[in-house]
Amino acid sequence: MTNETIEPWLREILRCPRCKGVLTDAQGPSGPELLCPSCRLAYPVEDGVPVLLVDLARPTSD
Repeated sequence: MTNETIEPWLREILRCPRCKGVLTDAQGPSGPELLCPSCRLAYPVEDGVPVLLVDLARPTSD
């Protein structure tokens, strides 16, 4: 899945704020998200802006 709302140059440098791992694009219950497979956290993307705050991340079971 490609997240067209985030600029490609920005998408390349984004990392998980908790573990510094690579984030993958995902579609969550509330819209687009960036998923950290290591931490199992999903960070929301609001109006094309990733919200990379651990306190606001959604835990995932994947």
